[in-house]
Amino acid sequence: MKLAEAILALIEQKRAETGDETLGAEIEHVLLDSQFHELESEILENPGAIEPWLVRRRREGE
Repeated sequence: MKLAEAILALIEQKRAETGDETLGAEIEHVLLDSQFHELESEILENPGAIEPWLVRRRREGE
């Protein structure tokens, strides 16, 4: 997670330097998607008190 955070910070820095808002957009998307999948997996493995409110969503291809 720290690595992803550092990469996202670098992307933001380079965007500010170049003025290109699309710079690194694909990398940013992949990193954020990966982090959400990791978080989702952790929650589903151990939902704790929020278990009654969880609804499993279908992914493409399921």
